[in-house]
Amino acid sequence: MKLGCGTLLYGGHDLDRALDGIQRAGYTHVELGAMPSMADHFQPGQPDAYYAGLRSKLESRGLAVESIGASTNLLDPSSQSRFLGLMEAGAKVGAAFITSGSGGKSNDEESWDEVVAAFRQWLIPAAERTGVRLSIKPHVNHAMFNCGTALRFIAELDTDLVRLNYDSSHVFRAHEDPVMTLRALAPYLGTGRIRDMVSRDVQGPGPVESQIPGNGAMPMEAIAKAFRDVPGLEVVTLEIVGAKDMDAESVDDVVGRSREALAALFA
Repeated sequence: MKLGCGTLLYGGHDLDRALDGIQRAGYTHVELGAMPSMADHFQPGQPDAYYAGLRSKLESRGLAVESIGASTNLLDPSSQSRFLGLMEAGAKVGAAFITSGSGGKSNDEESWDEVVAAFRQWLIPAAERTGVRLSIKPHVNHAMFNCGTALRFIAELDTDLVRLNYDSSHVFRAHEDPVMTLRALAPYLGTGRIRDMVSRDVQGPGPVESQIPGNGAMPMEAIAKAFRDVPGLEVVTLEIVGAKDMDAESVDDVVGRSREALAALFA
């Protein structure tokens, strides 16, 4: 299993500094953060020279793009144009996937219908046009948030252009078994995310330190084994939130220690 790291961890620093830290720690893949409020590392609508330069930065460090991280409210009309632009831009840097949550509200049929309609009407056509597939995270409080809604989502859309971005911490917070859910969803995964967390009961993943694999309450060894068994999944990517205000050297430390922990888990 190859290991990736999201530039989200370096949200308070520029892309070059992010790529340097990720490369030094030994990761081979990156998710390019394209979330202005969290990690503004990838821009839509730029000249071709911008994307050529970015490819050069990645290649010089021996890094490959795993995905574009563009989590946003896909039901918000003001977000849709930018998201489409990111899909077009992602194609120019060789991104196979763009990631987001589904949007919408949990346990709300009207909201569910709005989400499905958005995918059918503009997101799937955009994936067909750009070649950048959609990898959507079962996310706490979104329309798709657990095993059952993820299976329903995939079945209703019925296209290989929409896959799942599996983050076991969100399933853990939904009070499901993250290993059993991963096994059930394995045939539909496009991308995988990994981090630890201290408790099912916290509103978010918890402190940065507790998100380092092995420092929280999740069954990380079993999760890693289940990821290894996913057909066709070649990369699992570290995603830790809350590091934006940390200095770059402290982020390096988190990224490096996480890499060591993941290397042991996936050995």
